[in-house]
Amino acid sequence: MPRADEHQGEYVPRRSQRLAWLTGFSGSAGLAIVLADRAAIFIDGRYTLAVRSQVDTDAFVPHQIPEQSPEAWIADNLPKGGKLGFDPWLQTVDGHERFARACQRAGGEFVPVDSNPVDAVWPDRPPAPLAPVLPHPDEIRRREQRSQAHAHRRHRQRQGRRRGADHRARSRSPGC
Repeated sequence: MPRADEHQGEYVPRRSQRLAWLTGFSGSAGLAIVLADRAAIFIDGRYTLAVRSQVDTDAFVPHQIPEQSPEAWIADNLPKGGKLGFDPWLQTVDGHERFARACQRAGGEFVPVDSNPVDAVWPDRPPAPLAPVLPHPDEIRRREQRSQAHAHRRHRQRQGRRRGADHRARSRSPGC
């Protein structure tokens, strides 16, 4: 159960704060994995103290990323033949691939569920936000486009310098 919604945005509406409802953890980055006989919550170093004060650590054992990755935990804890269900609306392509590989290493499967199991048991789940979607004014859009184009050019320039440095290093190596 990631701290995410269907849009993978930074701001998650209250209705989609399933991780907080399930575990009590209110940080901006986290992930819980629940198996039949154990559960874990994964956080980064910013939340070491918060997770211990907000979460029942007897129910959800805290793990700090990168010291232990969720993928390693899945590979070590999912029973052979086990299935780990996931809400496809909350998974990125990269996350799906990593967790599917971890389940395979454990001899299990990563399987999509038809509906989010937390939604089925969350009795007072907040309603969906009803605010209208509004486009940014033209000036803001143009400023963002210029900023993104500039960042892309800088990235390409850095990549070009790295490739050039790698090429120069190889061309000076003995035996080339």
